[in-house]
Amino acid sequence: MREMAGGLILDLVITNGRVIDPETKLDAVRNVGIEDGQIAEVSEAGLTGHQVVDAKGLVVAPGFIDWHSHGQNNLADRVHAFDGVTTALELEGGILPIGRWYEIQAANKRVLNYGAASSWAFARINTLKGIPLPTEPRPLGFSNFGHKKWPNDIATGDQLAKIVGITEQGLIEGGIGIGMLPGYAPGTGYKELLALQTLAAKHKVPSYWHDRAESQEDAFSVAQAYGEVISFAAATGSWVHICHLNSTSFHEIRPAAKVIQMAQMQGLNITVEAYPYGAGSTGIGAAFLAPENLPRLGMTYESIEYQGRRLSEQSFKELREREPGATVVVHFFELPRDQALLDISNLFPGGIIASDSMPWLSTKTGKEVEDDVWPLPDDAFAHPRSAGTFARFFAQYVRERKVISLSDAIAKAAYWPAKLMQKFVPQMSRKGRLQAGMDADVIVFDPATVQDCATYTEPAQLSTGMKHVLVNGVSVIADGELVRDAKPGKPIRRSVTTVGA
Repeated sequence: MREMAGGLILDLVITNGRVIDPETKLDAVRNVGIEDGQIAEVSEAGLTGHQVVDAKGLVVAPGFIDWHSHGQNNLADRVHAFDGVTTALELEGGILPIGRWYEIQAANKRVLNYGAASSWAFARINTLKGIPLPTEPRPLGFSNFGHKKWPNDIATGDQLAKIVGITEQGLIEGGIGIGMLPGYAPGTGYKELLALQTLAAKHKVPSYWHDRAESQEDAFSVAQAYGEVISFAAATGSWVHICHLNSTSFHEIRPAAKVIQMAQMQGLNITVEAYPYGAGSTGIGAAFLAPENLPRLGMTYESIEYQGRRLSEQSFKELREREPGATVVVHFFELPRDQALLDISNLFPGGIIASDSMPWLSTKTGKEVEDDVWPLPDDAFAHPRSAGTFARFFAQYVRERKVISLSDAIAKAAYWPAKLMQKFVPQMSRKGRLQAGMDADVIVFDPATVQDCATYTEPAQLSTGMKHVLVNGVSVIADGELVRDAKPGKPIRRSVTTVGA
């Protein structure tokens, strides 16, 4: 703070807002002062700033932290910002090479804080397919899921050693744990997965699992998949994080949730995430979407949607053959009929909200929309969770249905993601809170109007209700409008000095 005539003047002051901090249980009208990228003061007394935001009637909260964001560019960041996200991480799939990826993000500059896990899938593709690790690394594309070898072959001893070595190098370079996608590589051997979980235990980091549940029935059932994940946590004493609990449990969510809670009660370190949609998104060539498997998942061809249209048997098979990497929407629940099943995952005790957001593709060209395009083009297509996850959760679960308090919802979206991660990424101890000394990742929103607008047929619709979004003290949304030249995002990364500690 700079002392000038008349007293201390801060960079920015947010006045008269309903300030909510889940950690301290603060929920009261306060003034928030921001200086040099940090929260300098939270006060009942008046504060003076070079910039002043009047938040009367609005909520002031820590920005949301999304553990599951596959977009990883500035277009995705900007769409996320309108959903209240200030930190977007690629943890389920991960990226390799990690060091090179962080260098590229720093050079390009990002709107939001960013980070990634070390990718087991990239390591496996490199080893079993002979495809070199990319020189310009990006999140794993669905086109890789149409291959036959890497998803199905058992690794030899030498291959396994190479996979572990490549993945470990990603951790050494600062990767935030290990991204695990056995759901897309169902033929992987148990010993290989155990070796990767042992690696996670060695480095004291979590693994982020898309488990290999392929059916509601044995074999390869949901029950077996969660049993496998729990066995890895028990055998290695490590942390297993289950991604999108809703979309890997299907209609078996009740027994799935029960077995996870029982494992937690036994002291196993297992955490979960979910998103508030009854449909997922993936490449149509994914192994678990084999036509013969759909009935075992409780689905039909019409459960699969492509660019806003439900498929038939003929169109499904034609698209799967012609373009196995095509992004499709998979309706595993039919709402509102299955709302109670979806609630189990979204309200799971201690669970967090994460979007599993997808890159934005052009329906005209079939290619990813360029990074710096704005506004979001009308032909941009992705699962609506890419734009509306957090606003949808707050609109439906807090305002409309009143099944969770506003403070507890903010905890699921901001505080718990930071609290869990600070165990191995210390910088996260300064995020997810609204207190003096914390990073100024701050959102100001209207709880009466916060709303998702994206739909399955028209997903390129920004969420509404976010009036101001600050990342490291810099406004990326001001008065409800994007600040086009703002790119204040910083890396979220493990320090190499902590490796193996």
